[in-house]
Amino acid sequence: MVVLLGRCGLKCGKAVLLVFNLVFFVTGVAVMVVGVWCVGGEGRDVMLALAPTPTHTPTLIHLAYGLVGAGGVVLLTSVLGVWAALRENQCGLGLYVTVVVVVIAGEVTVGVLGVVYQLRAVESMAASLTNRLKAHYAAPGHETFTLAVDYVQYQLQCCGVGGPGDWAGSLWYVEGVGGRGREVPLTCCTLHPGPSAHINPSPINVTLCQSTSTVSHQVARHQQGCVGRVVGWVQAQSGIITGVGVGVGVLEVAGLVAAASLCRAIKSLQD
Repeated sequence: MVVLLGRCGLKCGKAVLLVFNLVFFVTGVAVMVVGVWCVGGEGRDVMLALAPTPTHTPTLIHLAYGLVGAGGVVLLTSVLGVWAALRENQCGLGLYVTVVVVVIAGEVTVGVLGVVYQLRAVESMAASLTNRLKAHYAAPGHETFTLAVDYVQYQLQCCGVGGPGDWAGSLWYVEGVGGRGREVPLTCCTLHPGPSAHINPSPINVTLCQSTSTVSHQVARHQQGCVGRVVGWVQAQSGIITGVGVGVGVLEVAGLVAAASLCRAIKSLQD
């Protein structure tokens, strides 16, 4: 009777562990996809050029790569779990438990770092972007940043960091990089839409957009600053990374319980 109960517990433990590892495998693929999506989705590589990198804090791209790495480890761990469950191997299950503990710690760390990055990045976003915009936009060696600003101003329909007035004190304006009579870059204007409109901007009404009259340019120039929308984007990305990291870590705790139960069932039969 004891052996029968032990066998029942063993079969149940194996079934639960196999199901959890199937979930882990799918989750591992999903985690890798999310990590790649965070840095490789449409416009994300450009947007990342605007995200600040506080001192001693991992950047958003590092956190995303951390997710990709964690997803790969989860895939390998799920294979190990299936093998250990099918073979009813205590050593294999012990190794599986150890690896899962390490993975959980890593994913929770990614989640915590995502929160830290989100708080510190948002805190320094406005000042950082304003300084960089005034000193680096259209400056030699800062082409990536310039492209990012143009992309954001077009896609998010905004202008400057706090508003169009930011451009008046910029190197771009003071040195006349944009040309005579330009008050703001063309990407601040309402443009004819197109996939590369931020690269070759074509304003619907360039005269009104570049007008010094507030009444005139309001209808052809974006009036809202970009900082709020960029902050929202950074918060969304780091929130996704944090949620995925912590969520998968919590899910894997259930896998630990299943593995421990299976180990106990195997040990009971051996005794």
